[in-house]
This record gives sequence, C-alpha cells and structure tokens, in this order.
Amino acid sequence: MRASALLTVPLLLTCACAGVAWAAGKRADLDGVWLFYGSQVPKDPGLTPAGREKLGRYDPLRDDGDFKCRPVSFSRIMHTPSPPIEIRLRGDHVDINYEFMDVHRTVPLSGKLTSAPYTVADHPHLGRSLGRYDGEELVVETVDMEAGYLDTLGFPGLPESAQMRTDERFIANGDRLQVIVTHNDPVYYTKPMVMTYDFVRVDTQIMEWGCTIEGASYDKRLDAARPK
Repeated sequence: MRASALLTVPLLLTCACAGVAWAAGKRADLDGVWLFYGSQVPKDPGLTPAGREKLGRYDPLRDDGDFKCRPVSFSRIMHTPSPPIEIRLRGDHVDINYEFMDVHRTVPLSGKLTSAPYTVADHPHLGRSLGRYDGEELVVETVDMEAGYLDTLGFPGLPESAQMRTDERFIANGDRLQVIVTHNDPVYYTKPMVMTYDFVRVDTQIMEWGCTIEGASYDKRLDAARPK
C-alpha cells in the first residue's frame, strides 16, 4: 500500500466536479495508470426478497474474501481508495491490471463470451470477460461469476448470484476516466444496478500488493500506510 496515494486522494476529491457530463475523448486516452477519486453507488439497489435475505445474512468476517486474499468482484476492487489501476491497449486484447490484490486481467476483443477464458487466471470466480469498442469507449461484458457477494466496502453485503451479468463502460477524456458498471441479476435485483467510478491519470507504476492472510485486513493495511 502506498502512503503517498492515500495522501493524494483528498486533494483529488477537492478538485473533482460533481455532476459533470462525461464525453469520450480519444480511444488512446484509455491507455495509462489511473487513481480512484470518487464513486456513485445507488442508495436503493432494488433488491428482491431473496436479495434482502442474502444481504441480511452477510457477515464480513465470514463473507469478505479480502480477508482470504480473494477479491470478491471488480466493482469492489475499483473503489478501493488508493491502489491504482492500469489499462493497456493491445492489438487483440486489453490488459486491465489492478494493484489491489495483484489482480491482472486479460480481456479479449474477439470470440464468444461464453467460451472466453477466465479473465483472471488466478481467480476464475471473477468470471469470463469479452471486450469491444463502442466508438471511443471500451465496453467489457462479464458472465460466469461465482455466486457470493458483489460488494464488501461501499455497500457491504450486496449479493451476487451465478446469473449476474455485468457491463463495464470505460470512458476516458484526457486525464480523466469514468467507469460505469451495470449489474444485471434477476435473482437478487429487480432492476439493473449501476455504479460509477471516477479516476484521474497518475504518473506511477503498478506495485506488488503482496497479500498475505495475516495482513489481509484492509484496516490494518491503511493503518500501516499512514505517516507516523
């Protein structure tokens, strides 16, 4: 965990303009390293009765995979405050690397979604992804995720069934990036649930997270990173 990034986040928040309409810049703008500075999470996710029951059974010590060095979802990874993410555009695929939990994701740009390889080889529970370009925006569809919990941070205990399908839309414009994630899950939600994540370009490199079971507590990592 990088202490400098933790100190940078509040500064970025002060210059973020809420409600600004986002427009896609050039596709090449997507390529780079990005630091999270804000998100919009629905107050009412539209849970079904089964979803409310699942949420009520959530126990962080039992159900938060972070304590086992097992990231629960890309939505959870993206709004972790300080570890940056890296996007690299390749000819036939896109690499999306998350410093958090050392998650390295490969998204092919052709083929069939149902037969695509697992997007993170070390974490097949995160499903299969297929990408495409919609104009200047990158769209990534993901299926075949393991049932469990979608979020353990912004809205702890939001459930996820094996029928969930997500659509991520990456929209870059210069040094700003917005990722709009639409979650569709007929088991636990009555409507599509949308989460939006905002990032700013940073001049840094992805570092090794090096998660261990003993040090996997998020609070402990934050405490360790704070200046003494």
